Amino acid sequence: PYQFGGDSRKGIDCSAFVCVMMDSVYHITIPRTAKNQYNASQKIRKEDLRQGDLVFFNTTGGISHVGIYLANNKFVHAATSGGVMISDLDDVYFKRRYIGAARVR
Repeated sequence: PYQFGGDSRKGIDCSAFVCVMMDSVYHITIPRTAKNQYNASQKIRKEDLRQGDLVFFNTTGGISHVGIYLANNKFVHAATSGGVMISDLDDVYFKRRYIGAARVR
């Protein structure tokens, strides 16, 4: 489930989820917060997204949400509304809040 500030299976927030996934799947260590993850990564165009790239959103002001791009416009993230889930970048909610994409590899 989602838990703000959480970083375990009992509860995790979006940026901690991204940290865990990047470390366990790609063996890459990244900063803990979405804002710092954005600042530490190479910005890319939405058209250039590849599996494992990060996607960032403004949900509560500034860079406040992050997920990992999968394929076919889908990304995985920890959401307040449903815990860890897969969403579409073209969902109305995310499309309006999309800030940008970045690569950390």
